[in-house]
Amino acid sequence: MDYRVSYEHSLATTPDEFIVHIPSQLVTDVPATVPRALLPEFIADLIRQRSPRIGRIRNLRVL
Repeated sequence: MDYRVSYEHSLATTPDEFIVHIPSQLVTDVPATVPRALLPEFIADLIRQRSPRIGRIRNLRVL
């Protein structure tokens, strides 16, 4: 399944400084078997795997 999300993130080198706000990003290939309660955590892990320079993610919203 595909989800459109919004979030803020920091870089891995400075995890406490949230420097980027992503207003909208499409996250693809999310398995349909992921429970709704675990969806934000699963999507955040996918984003970090695909972009290793990202440190922490906050304010993740599924749009």
